[in-house]
Amino acid sequence: MARSENNPSTMPAPDEGIQSPYDRLINRTLQQVESARCLLEFHLPRELVQHLNLDTLAHVDTSLIDRNLRRRFADRLFSVEVSDQIVASLGMRTKYAYLLVLIDHKSTDEPHTLIQMLGYIVRIWENALENNQPLVPIIPWVIYNGVRPWRTARSLDQLIPIPESWKRYVPGMELAILDVSRMDDATMVGEPILQVAFTLLKYGREPDLEVALRPVLQMLAQTIAPDLAKNLLDTIRIYVMSVNPVLGEEKMNEMVTEFWPVKPEPGSVADQLLQKGRA
Repeated sequence: MARSENNPSTMPAPDEGIQSPYDRLINRTLQQVESARCLLEFHLPRELVQHLNLDTLAHVDTSLIDRNLRRRFADRLFSVEVSDQIVASLGMRTKYAYLLVLIDHKSTDEPHTLIQMLGYIVRIWENALENNQPLVPIIPWVIYNGVRPWRTARSLDQLIPIPESWKRYVPGMELAILDVSRMDDATMVGEPILQVAFTLLKYGREPDLEVALRPVLQMLAQTIAPDLAKNLLDTIRIYVMSVNPVLGEEKMNEMVTEFWPVKPEPGSVADQLLQKGRA
């Protein structure tokens, strides 16, 4: 499987296959390599981060692997180099690993998430074998935004109980889970776009979303010029108007124009959504 090495020709189109406002928000956030790098640096478990060279982080084009990986377009696959010490000590045939990020935006956690991730991982390895490429480590990571805490199985041995004496013969996998809905605000750090995404994911359903969103938008306005902010603002508007029961079109427009003197592009998805809302 070829690595993208940040080659724009292998990058997915911005809105290809995106079906929901949530997918659009996550997709736009993870498309920014700096935002993705901050997400991993500050929120991936430390025992994983310490062995990765995040400066080498790059998107991998999943269309080369399997159409099933394209059905959930918010799911992302990254390549990243492993530290030279680990490569040497383990005798690894390659210097990089894959990070498979699954974005789970359900109101409840689902046991089949483990099976879904395992299926993705196996398909990536099958693709490598079919193309005479070495097998590389694949780290599964779930970013969860459910209403209630994650309470279902995090590992295969929790999902499929087996005797202790069988464990060496039965595959095992444990998911690292970032529960955004229950993050402490002080830990919601990183690139401005990433902080906006965290704020929307955590407070998007809350009546007081405006209180949480205003300072983050102000920070974003200080780093992104109006002509570059249009698409991002469209994505934010669509998300807010789709999930929040209180913050309506008028208040959202007031808050946005307070920091950016821009409106949705005529004919854009946000513009169409606003027109439908007025009707």
